[in-house]
Amino acid sequence: MSARSNSALHHGPKASLRVLAWRVREAMVGAWKRHDRTPLYCKALAGESDYNICVNSDMTVSCNCQDFDGTGRIGDLRSHSLAEIFSGETVQAFQESLASREFPTSVCHACPELAPIPAHELARGPALGRVPRRGIMVENTAMCNLRCGLCRRKELLALRRQPSLSLEDVAHVSRMLAEYGIEQVAFFNLGEPFLSPDILSEIRLLRRHNPALRILTSTNGLLLDNEAKIEAALLTDYVYFSIDGVSQDTLVRYQVGGSFDRQYGNMKALVEQRNHRKATDRTVRVPLVEWKYVFFRWNDHLDHLTQAWELAQEAGVDRLTFHPGSVTEEADLSKRSLTDPFFLSAGARLVDGGMSIDLTAYSAGDLRLESL
Repeated sequence: MSARSNSALHHGPKASLRVLAWRVREAMVGAWKRHDRTPLYCKALAGESDYNICVNSDMTVSCNCQDFDGTGRIGDLRSHSLAEIFSGETVQAFQESLASREFPTSVCHACPELAPIPAHELARGPALGRVPRRGIMVENTAMCNLRCGLCRRKELLALRRQPSLSLEDVAHVSRMLAEYGIEQVAFFNLGEPFLSPDILSEIRLLRRHNPALRILTSTNGLLLDNEAKIEAALLTDYVYFSIDGVSQDTLVRYQVGGSFDRQYGNMKALVEQRNHRKATDRTVRVPLVEWKYVFFRWNDHLDHLTQAWELAQEAGVDRLTFHPGSVTEEADLSKRSLTDPFFLSAGARLVDGGMSIDLTAYSAGDLRLESL
């Protein structure tokens, strides 16, 4: 059975109309944004963000975390320093374009880093580029062990000069972080970080030069099943587990090639090891663990969400977040999240329309959920 049929995605007149309606809406929003002439700037390029600026697997640098087509590439660490990149012509050209309401990349129109230039700064002209000292992303690999419905892996790998960072590359990045005093690293982007056979050495390299660095990582959880990779995760400060369902059937409709039992089991086991380590030495640094659940029309029913909440509490994770998936021919947008009381009141609302539930604030008896 092909990956397409195995994912059990539904197509047909109604699905096509939903996709068309979504695309028309996106086009209208984009047209409105282009019509509005308020001068803009990029907060990430101005050094005001702790996310989105990304060192890619080939040591190029992109201005956003979804640079599948390379339009967001702003420099190359093999030929320039980070400071040179942010004071360079490309970054300045991007800011000048935004000040004129022209979008230099294919994802600018939907990027949360765009903001109006403050009125008191308009006379200065376009914003300047600044090194992102608050935080940066590092993509140790662009490879992945899943085939998710919205992924553009083939296009991405054709763009990268190399699919993964070498240990020498990671050491270079680690020294760079120390040089600029960068406070946080999101050690992931468009690949599965734990596919790297050297991830434990990579995390240790980051820590060697930056003992106070806050390290975040994200994984689908399939590969956190051996001592070295579990230890790598435990050396970080925050681990996101992407598990997009509460059963094998709901999960593989999007995360093709996944295994709910393995992914959930590895998440639960990591929390257990984390807790044991903390109980043994209360001074040791251990990560918070978040279950990140992307929902579509097929996995957004109240019984799915309630079960996810119960399973998250059983696993002992610190946070459960729900995020709406996008719409393409391969995925279908959830509309339930716009009206269901669960999404309106169960947790803190997120900017993407999802919600975050801090599980430290709940007990098993708090599961009192009702649906329209």
